[in-house]
Amino acid sequence: MTLPVSLLAVIDEMDTFGDNFHPYINRQTGELVTLSSDDLCIVEEGFELADYPEWQQEILQKTVEVLDSDAYVPLPGKFAIHEYAIMQRFCFAVEDAGLSRELQDQIHGAGAFRRFKNTLTRHNMLDTWFACRQAAFTEIAIKWLEEHNIPYIRDVRD
Repeated sequence: MTLPVSLLAVIDEMDTFGDNFHPYINRQTGELVTLSSDDLCIVEEGFELADYPEWQQEILQKTVEVLDSDAYVPLPGKFAIHEYAIMQRFCFAVEDAGLSRELQDQIHGAGAFRRFKNTLTRHNMLDTWFACRQAAFTEIAIKWLEEHNIPYIRDVRD
């Protein structure tokens, strides 16, 4: 990937985050790279490249490159995105007061995300939620890219 970076590509990388995956961007080239926690641990603990299969050697070499370079910066992760807060804002923004309260009740405790989505599905609002979530991710990505002086294009999803 080259600069300017695709805003949609950045959002897609941010959306694949998790406890086991860590997305980075090269602010000089726009290259997006997602590293696994396992590969990060291998590199951070020290390793002999020859001890790993060829396919993994390439990944480990890329991991070393990313960690050793000031050009790569981590994209916003789950703490910066805070999807639970996005869900809360969505619940409060629902105009139907009864549905708003029902959604607010669903987002507490274990299984909150599943209950939230099930309630949205029952009320035929899942597409509305995903549009809201996408808008929130877009806002976070734009703010982050601008803070890091990384040029981007506002491309659109087909």
